[in-house]
Amino acid sequence: MLAAAYAAMAVVTVRRRLVRRDAERLVAALLDAVDATAEGLRAGALPDGDPAREGTRSRPDPAERWAGAVAHVARARLDAAYRLHEALGVPLVDLLERVESDLRAGQAVRAGMAVQLSAAHATAAVLLLLPVAGLWVGAALGTRPLWLLLHTPLGAACAVTAAAMQCGGFLWTARMVHAATAEVR
Repeated sequence: MLAAAYAAMAVVTVRRRLVRRDAERLVAALLDAVDATAEGLRAGALPDGDPAREGTRSRPDPAERWAGAVAHVARARLDAAYRLHEALGVPLVDLLERVESDLRAGQAVRAGMAVQLSAAHATAAVLLLLPVAGLWVGAALGTRPLWLLLHTPLGAACAVTAAAMQCGGFLWTARMVHAATAEVR
């Protein structure tokens, strides 16, 4: 049970990091497409289509589905720029430049937020590794900590209580980080 709780916390942590990384990669690819389209328009080329839709299928792949709200907001801004261009005749290059500057500003804010939240992530990692360090120190002193935790009633109660408190702290930290980053898109 204890191993499953720690494994679940590790899986959640890795999954969240992969989602953030995929979202940033997707936004970077969209920025490259917007920049290339804007450069082509400045050079006099006619737009081939929406850079947000280039190379994508009608159904998003799993990476896009898990990429989070960041990529969806970027895609919505590009769609809005194309609708404005088509409906009102606003020059597309101007709209794409504004979308690009907005997306770059969002990237800078998210990067700054990640730097500020790195202390919270480091604290959570240290708190997850402390039990392993405690078991190692106990074993080095010859006290047989695993046997005490798994074969005595008091040890089992301590192990379950410690795991529950760590899971609660982990979830609380994750919620605080999510609340801090929810509005930064």
